[in-house]
Amino acid sequence: MEIIPLGRKLGAEIIGIDASKPITPHRSEQLRDALKKHLVLLFKNQTLPVTEHVIFAQVFGDLGKIADTLLGLGKRKYPEDDIPDCVSVISNIKVNNESIGSLGDSECFWHTDSCFSNTPPSASTLYSVEIPDNGGNTAFLNMVDALETLPVDIRAQVNKLSIRHSQVYDSTGTKRPEFDEASDITKNPGPTHPIVRTLPENNRQVLYLGRRLGAYIPGLTVNDSENLLDVLWAHTIRECRTWSHQWCLGDLLVWDNRTTMHHRDSFDPRQRRRLHKVQVAGERPV
Repeated sequence: MEIIPLGRKLGAEIIGIDASKPITPHRSEQLRDALKKHLVLLFKNQTLPVTEHVIFAQVFGDLGKIADTLLGLGKRKYPEDDIPDCVSVISNIKVNNESIGSLGDSECFWHTDSCFSNTPPSASTLYSVEIPDNGGNTAFLNMVDALETLPVDIRAQVNKLSIRHSQVYDSTGTKRPEFDEASDITKNPGPTHPIVRTLPENNRQVLYLGRRLGAYIPGLTVNDSENLLDVLWAHTIRECRTWSHQWCLGDLLVWDNRTTMHHRDSFDPRQRRRLHKVQVAGERPV
C-alpha cells in the first residue's frame, strides 16, 4: 500500500487497495491512521458493488445511519429495491419522473454531513457510479487548521459557545417539507453542538461549524450571532486549507466528517450523476 499526499492541508491517494476485497486487520489499522493524518482518502479505479461498499465502510467503524433516518424520517424510498437502509443514493437521475436519489444537480454549500443530528457520522464514504463530463467536483476544508489559525480573541470568544444546527434545509439550501421554517431563527428545530469540538480518541480540537443556513448561536442576540458566524465562515473558507477532487468513474472517497467540511459544484442537469454514500457512526460532539 502506498500513500501519496494530494493537498497542502489535507487529502491523500491510497494506491494498492482493492476496496471490494477483504481488508486485513493490519491494513485496516493503516487506513484508519491515514485518515486521521490526511482527513480525506482517495481510492481510484474501484469496482465496488453496494454490498462490498457497505463492508469496506466498516473498516473505519460501525455503520452509521443515512440522513433521513437521523432526522427521524425513516428510510428513504428508492425506486430500486436493492439499496440497503445504510446507503444513500446521491443523484439527479429520474426514472418515470421519479428521482432515484437526492440533492439533484445544484451546488451543495459548504457543510458537515448530518450536523443537524444528535450524533453526526464520524466519517463518510462516497463512490462514483455515474459522473457528468464536467462539474460536480467535491472540495474539502481542513477544520483543524481553521481552528488553529483563528485569531486569539475570536478563539477565546467561541471556546464556550455552541451552534444550533437547523434541520429545516438540506445542503443545497432546499427546505425539507417535513420541517416548518420558524420566523424567528432562534426557534428553528435542531440540536446544539459546541463550536470547538474535541475528538474523544486523541483530544484533538476542531472548529465545528456544520452549515451556515439557519445556524444560530444560543445566548447571543440574532444580530450578534449572525455577525460572529460571518466572521467564522469568512476565516474558514480559504483556498489555503482546501483540496478539490474532480471525479472519475470508479473513484471512492473517504473523509473524516468531524475534522472537515465539504462542498459540491453544480453541474449540467442534462448530465447524469450517481454516487453511493455509506456513513460511519459517530458520537455526540463535545
